[in-house]
Amino acid sequence: MSPRWIVAMMIFAACINEDLRLYEVVLDGTVTVTGGATGTVHLELHHAHQGEGPLKTPLGLIAEVTFDAPGAVEWTALVPVDEGEGLVVYGWLDSDGDGLLCGLDASPEPAGVIALAGFPDHALTFALVLDAPCAGPSALYPP
Repeated sequence: MSPRWIVAMMIFAACINEDLRLYEVVLDGTVTVTGGATGTVHLELHHAHQGEGPLKTPLGLIAEVTFDAPGAVEWTALVPVDEGEGLVVYGWLDSDGDGLLCGLDASPEPAGVIALAGFPDHALTFALVLDAPCAGPSALYPP
């Protein structure tokens, strides 16, 4: 084997062998929609920020979950503790059932975001209001 091949394998192996530390968080909350619209609720859990220094950016997707309707929600997520800081829940209501946030023929679908207080507690509660039409997570956070 050539020395370049050996170095390439060592770099690849170093990337594979990094430890990933996960922290279990139970999210318990309510999702309400202004105007009484109904439909499927899509929720995403994000790190509030990821990266360091000039490369620090808001939001880093951790997990996604879907619920049949607004109301009480609960799910468990594994949070990578060394990849970001803080937690944010973003959600939107799929009122037309197409799986797309504000598709071409859809009426405005409400969205919302909330920063979670209390992390690194294992159980976090939240009350998310979906009231911003057709807004993605980066449009709503930071508020």
